[in-house]
Order: sequence, then structure tokens, then C-alpha cells
Amino acid sequence: MQGGLRLTGIQKQSGGDNPLVSVITVVYNGAKHVEQTITSVLNQSYKNIEYIIIDGGSTDGTIDIIKRYEDKIDYWQSERDGGIYFAMNKGISLAKGELIGILNADDFYLPDTIEKIIATDKTVHADIYHGDMQYITENAHKLSVAKPDITKMNEMPAIFHPTCFVRKSVYDKAGVFDTQYKISADYDFLLRCLKKNFSFHYIPEALTCFRLGGMSGSCASNIEGYKIMKFHQTGHHKKIILRTIKCYVKTFIKKIIHLKRSK
Repeated sequence: MQGGLRLTGIQKQSGGDNPLVSVITVVYNGAKHVEQTITSVLNQSYKNIEYIIIDGGSTDGTIDIIKRYEDKIDYWQSERDGGIYFAMNKGISLAKGELIGILNADDFYLPDTIEKIIATDKTVHADIYHGDMQYITENAHKLSVAKPDITKMNEMPAIFHPTCFVRKSVYDKAGVFDTQYKISADYDFLLRCLKKNFSFHYIPEALTCFRLGGMSGSCASNIEGYKIMKFHQTGHHKKIILRTIKCYVKTFIKKIIHLKRSK
């Protein structure tokens, strides 16, 4: 199943001072929040945006929401796939923009996010742009703002992938996401880019609102982080072992407390 402007013959492209920016959203049964994600892209103050949605075969009404906006979405498709990073790679292969942002179906951009990226790119021309991340609750209530620290990337994912805009040529040279990782392939990708000396530029403003929860904060993500750090020989992979043990102990205690209260 597929749809969007491309199927009607409309192909967007860069023009003058308005480079084409591709935004990719990967979703599977995300009906609860995906409309907010979609509208945050369509309502950007910067307009030369190519929006691609890759759905993993949703059955919860997500497709109905996507179809509601398909006269503004450049391309969408829905089929079963190999997981989130497999779908992201598919989106990257379809993208035509000079810069590519990946926006998860639980998250959303602030209204002038892409305008800030383009304004910066006119003078900086970095390979990867990134910024602060606004944490939000389930109902989009704003919490703290997290600031990245590129100097700590060997210890943890200290650059926030949901805020990143990556030049398409970087994916051509560094490769796309390694699908052997199910939770933290974005961390592996950013470490690869750092090791290959691609230029990173930090924009000191909130770019993306990130809804707390999900696999990125799970104990399993620590295990993947360990594997990635060890592979890249960061020198910090052993430190994450204690963090992983603490995570599982904390989870176990929470389950015990829940069982006692439910009796």
C-alpha cells in the first residue's frame, strides 16, 4: 500500500537558497501520536520539505490518519518490514533532499526547527546538525531540555539523534543504520560519523520534542550500548555493565512492589 504526491508526478527539488530537506517518519501502530508528528512537519515555517512516511503494516488506524494528509505527504508506504532501522534505511534510500531528518512517530518538531537548520547551513555547511531536545510527557507536557555533549559520545549517546539533520552525502559515505542493532543503531551511526571525521555543528536551541518512554530508555538499550562501545573500542564499554545491572535490579524491584500491591 502506498500513496502521496510522488505518485501523482510531483517531485520536489532544491532551488536557489531553498535546499530540499527530507524528513522521514517511521511508524508502526502509532495512531495515538502520529498526527501530531505529521502536522509538526507540514506546518514548518520552512516550506521546501519532502515528507516520507514508512509504515510497518499498522492495524490500529495509523493508515487512516496518514491518508488524511496524503495530499501534502510526498510519499508513504505501508508493508511489513524488518524493524525500525530497516524502515529508516528504506526512507533514506527514497529521500531526495540535501539534508535528512528522521522524526519518530511519538515525537514532533518545533514550528521553526527546519528554518533554523537552513539558516545555519547557509553559513556553516556542516555534515551533521544537531541541537537540544525538549523532553515531554505522554500528553505533551514539557519537562526539562536536554543539551548534548559531543565530548561524551564515547561514554553514552550524548548527541540526540531525533534532533539531527544529516547531509545525504554522509549516508552515501558512512553507510546507513546497522540493522543488527534493534534499539541503538543511531548511536552506532553517529559514532561511525565521528570516527570518519564528519563535521558536527551544534545549534543551542530545542529542535525536537521527545516523548519519554519506549525502548530507548530500557535495560536492553544498555546491553546494545555495551556491544556498540566495545565494537568501536571507545574504552568505556565496561562502565555500562554496572549501569545495566542497576537497571535490571530496579526493574525487578518495581515488579515485586507491583505484585504486592495487586494482591
